Amino acid sequence: MKKLILLIFLIAFISGCIENKLYNPYQREFAGVTLNFRANLDEAEKTPVYPNETILRNIILNENVEEIGIAYIPNENENSYYLAASFELAYKITVINKHYFNIVKPIDSIPVNSSLEALSMSSNQKPIIMLIGPSKTNSTMVNVVGYFITAQGKSFEEDDRKYNDLDLAVDKILLVLMKQVSI
Repeated sequence: MKKLILLIFLIAFISGCIENKLYNPYQREFAGVTLNFRANLDEAEKTPVYPNETILRNIILNENVEEIGIAYIPNENENSYYLAASFELAYKITVINKHYFNIVKPIDSIPVNSSLEALSMSSNQKPIIMLIGPSKTNSTMVNVVGYFITAQGKSFEEDDRKYNDLDLAVDKILLVLMKQVSI
């Protein structure tokens, strides 16, 4: 009896170890591809989306979209963060569009002078994702107004982690787009 209990405990322990090794909070499977992310996706999932995730998803994953713009206000202290976030968005949105529409839609990186300038460029055929760093925001969130989406990160500090708040907002956008929706 003791051997049976010990065996069951050992199997459960090994099972748990294997399961924990397989789970990586920085990766997700999508359309048969393992995608690596900058942020811990468990934490990114907590990033709020206003007004809601469905609107965000419907803006980007729309057959009328011909191209997507990724805008930012150049800032010597923040440009490298915008570059990393732009690459993350462009690569993964391309994978997502390829899966849903079997096409690759152009994605532009657009330096702008203001959020208002980026907003004026947005349309149903070219939604704009504006990257906003700590010099312009004090919150971490995703916000959608018409065809204008902001990914906001209140801090570039990494402390005990290897990602920043803008990474959380960017990865939240991608998680929303990757969710399988039943029709």
